[in-house]
Amino acid sequence: MPESFGNIRDTTLREALEKPGFKKYWNINKDQIEVCRDCEFRYICTDCRAYIEDPENIHSKPLKCGYNPYTSEWEEWSTNPLKQKAIEHYGMQELVKKETQKE
Repeated sequence: MPESFGNIRDTTLREALEKPGFKKYWNINKDQIEVCRDCEFRYICTDCRAYIEDPENIHSKPLKCGYNPYTSEWEEWSTNPLKQKAIEHYGMQELVKKETQKE
């Protein structure tokens, strides 16, 4: 994540909880996340708020999700042209390249 709340080696959980911004994502649930709120898997899906499609919108869909609930189709998330901007924002180009080379 671009935000850091300390290192487990020298920051207690209490200290991390007290840092500004730590609870920013605390109460977000799948019924509030764009696209996810329409997904039939929303209550069994694990979400990662660290990487989202639109870094400026905390309620945007997780970047690494390749499911489209409107068509009921799965696709490789990293090759979706709509996700390229977020991949660049997070500097994930090399990670994505390595993952696709494994396949």
